Amino acid sequence: MKRILFLLFFSLLLIATPIMAKTLSKVAAVVNNEMISTFQLDQAVVAALAQKSNQNQLTTEQFDQMKVQVLKKMVNDKLLEQRIKELGLQVSDPELSGAIEDVQLKNGLTSEDLEKALTAQGLTMPKYREQIKNEILRYKLLSREVNYKVLVTTNEVYNYYNNHIDEYMIEPKVRVNRISFDIPSGNEKQTAELHKRVDVSRDLLLNGEEFNKVLAAQGDSATGGDMGALVEADLAEPLRLALADLKSGGVSKPLKLNGQLHLFQVTDRTTVDGDPFDQVKDEIEEKLKRDKTDIRFEEWQKELRDNAHVEMRM
Repeated sequence: MKRILFLLFFSLLLIATPIMAKTLSKVAAVVNNEMISTFQLDQAVVAALAQKSNQNQLTTEQFDQMKVQVLKKMVNDKLLEQRIKELGLQVSDPELSGAIEDVQLKNGLTSEDLEKALTAQGLTMPKYREQIKNEILRYKLLSREVNYKVLVTTNEVYNYYNNHIDEYMIEPKVRVNRISFDIPSGNEKQTAELHKRVDVSRDLLLNGEEFNKVLAAQGDSATGGDMGALVEADLAEPLRLALADLKSGGVSKPLKLNGQLHLFQVTDRTTVDGDPFDQVKDEIEEKLKRDKTDIRFEEWQKELRDNAHVEMRM
């Protein structure tokens, strides 16, 4: 089937003069007493295409389907905007500035850093403030219309846990550092020297020397690092046995494995203490709340649309 390069076509549309836009623009949809123009729709389609690099190679049929989906989203967004105005929801300047400061703090950015990052994305600070303001307004709207109606009971959480208990099994984990030395082949003297060097390294670790310093001191004669948090039950038997009795900070005896001599240092252990349900119930409650919120949002959005005058002209 013939493929078409829509992206170039609509990019040219975007640089049309305002006069041309007015001349070419028609009504794509009517939402209550407001309209969405075909020019606005074209802009939204270009933005959608730009988000996915392969979208400029859609077939005619695929492109038409995408355009309908974009228009439906625009209609839904317009309904949200109208509901926000109807309820008189507002965002004060201090509230907006506080939200932007939170973004900076969470990302470790100064005001100058944030402006540079926005510029790199083709955004200005006023435009960014408008985006954040709209996000806050939508959050307030959903909190008022949707979220407060979503309740998750303890029985629902417990039933979900019992039905998905395999997903919430908490297995003991151990976090491990590793230093590995190649064993010389057929050279007893070098092998004996290696064992001495390994014993010295182990003593240093047991006496509190920093792992990275001990590893660095080996130069090119050893490799290693943080192996991360490992599920003990999944470990090979020799390694599992070597780590079995070690507490945090403990160092294994030299272990010969796969042609190397290894030292393993335990840095942390995760054990299962108390009732496993207590450890995961908050996570399950949050998941169920998200699921219910999604369902309730779809229902509410349908109610909003059913009670509105919406006329699609595409």
